[in-house]
Amino acid sequence: MDLSEELQKVLFGEVLDGLPYFCLERWQSLHENIARVVLSESGIHPLKLIELEEYGVDINSILSLDIGYGWTRGSPELRERVSELYRGIVKPDSILVTNGSAEANFITVLSVVSSKDVVLVDVPNYMQIPGLLKWVNAKAIYLWREPPDWRFPIDKAIEYMRSYRPKAIFVNDPNNPTGSYMKREELRELAEEAEKIGAILIFDEVYWGSERNEPKSSIAEVANSEGFISVSGLSKVYGLPGLRIGWIATGSSRYVDRMLGVKDYTTIAPSILSDYIASKILTRRNIERLRDRARKIVEKNLEILMEKLYKRDIIEVNKPSAGAYIWVKVPWTNNTLSLSYTLYRKYSVLVIPGECFEYKGYLRIGVGQKPDIFTSNIEYLLNSIEDIKKSSH
Repeated sequence: MDLSEELQKVLFGEVLDGLPYFCLERWQSLHENIARVVLSESGIHPLKLIELEEYGVDINSILSLDIGYGWTRGSPELRERVSELYRGIVKPDSILVTNGSAEANFITVLSVVSSKDVVLVDVPNYMQIPGLLKWVNAKAIYLWREPPDWRFPIDKAIEYMRSYRPKAIFVNDPNNPTGSYMKREELRELAEEAEKIGAILIFDEVYWGSERNEPKSSIAEVANSEGFISVSGLSKVYGLPGLRIGWIATGSSRYVDRMLGVKDYTTIAPSILSDYIASKILTRRNIERLRDRARKIVEKNLEILMEKLYKRDIIEVNKPSAGAYIWVKVPWTNNTLSLSYTLYRKYSVLVIPGECFEYKGYLRIGVGQKPDIFTSNIEYLLNSIEDIKKSSH
């Protein structure tokens, strides 16, 4: 099914001069509240407010809170909790709480990158940062992850670092949409090379903690104190997207004040309600409990998927090492945008087309729903894809 010219424009045109539409978010925003089966989400099924009591949040205590502005950079208690997440490597004064990790990415790009700066970018990724880099007129050089294992191209990265001497290297790790992540030795190798050329490593680590096997190290644990910025938040692994709590953690004193200045132009402060809840949730025990919840949901759903997919030659699954999504190849068509649009218009199913990651022939499918919901949804999706495949031949 062909897309209308208007839809093509809002997915791949410009929203402002030099600023492209954010394909992935536009695609979801236009369709996710209408589709009957939504498998486009990349996070874990959200917790209910009442469930937060199981994690030490006294719901009644919220009733006595003053609904004021709160702390511009996040409350001291919440920043202390985030610091503990990084094992104290990043101090509370070097943490800036944001409205989701998307705002953290936005502030980071505007604070670090200027016109004509050379930067390296890990792709495919969430694709917010590539759009912002175009807007600020940076020279972005892509580091493409490739099949079959979708590993970060560490050798190519070092080659480009030595050749182009970039100001920054942007990495999405664990990677969205491929689900792969870097080993500690690779992080160390990248950090050592970055230190030699004076480049800063900017890591989107919002899926940190979702690793299915060996735990991932944060870039904060490997790079020198002035050499990294880590972006993360509570939306994906912890099942709390509605809180809109993200953060920037950095050892780089040269950027902290600048980031605060940029934030004055965006949202000023996080919601005091969200800040309060997040500060109670982010204990060491709760972090492990919520990460374990995420892993169990993903493991069960992957098991369900492979059972449903048995002897069905419709998609090729790249099993993720982390994240709550799968990156699948569609071997019978390269036009996955048209496929995704047909799934939405004819079957009321929403997935993310690879074109939104600048990678045709692939789909990103969420595997973070509760297993009882996922079972029927994935069955319906696979049947719908099978039906489309038959009708196309």
